[in-house]
Amino acid sequence: MATLQSLDRGLRALSLISLAPEGLTVAEIATQLGTDRATAYRVVDTLEQHALVARGVGKKIRLGAGAVVFASRFQPQLIRAAGPVLQELADAAGVAAFLSLAQGGDACVPVLSAEPARQTIFQVSYSIGAGHPLDRGANGIAILALQPAAESDSEAVRRAREAGYSVTAGELQHGAVGVAAGFEVPHLLGASVGTVAMGEVDVDRLGELVREAAARLARLSRA
Repeated sequence: MATLQSLDRGLRALSLISLAPEGLTVAEIATQLGTDRATAYRVVDTLEQHALVARGVGKKIRLGAGAVVFASRFQPQLIRAAGPVLQELADAAGVAAFLSLAQGGDACVPVLSAEPARQTIFQVSYSIGAGHPLDRGANGIAILALQPAAESDSEAVRRAREAGYSVTAGELQHGAVGVAAGFEVPHLLGASVGTVAMGEVDVDRLGELVREAAARLARLSRA
């Protein structure tokens, strides 16, 4: 499928900027986009006109107020409702909890996380907004398990569909164990809530906790 190049560049630039808390220079944006500086300047100027980015200290480009407005329109639908549920899950499980959404039919993107109030020694690095293939990692597999059974389903998806939650080990980060359950959200391709921990965990207990959290979020998303 053909893409609109200028729009694609703008969206990719916005994604790159969102992942750089301290901002990016136009030169850095050009390098990461694989374009010349003149093109990068036009991309940034266009985004700035719509308040999606702003120029800060040292001429570094950061997210603008317009991006916050978009986020605030999405939050009431799911993110705000998910916050307390995720925190309760993290506290009950004693490990980090994450909410992920399907994107484009083949990607999984974590959009919200919570850490347990009582911190553990080993913390898991998980980048919010950084997508990964839908068929890798517990959160993505849990979303795939929501779909009708098909001959092409992997064994991991079949197990997740049967158990009501998925379990993976070391797929996205060495030594990390993920447990997640999927749930349907109106107008979205699918969502999942899960936990990620380092080392051995009580999979059965975490499975019940994520299933309960998924059921709660499914109800809240329809409210």
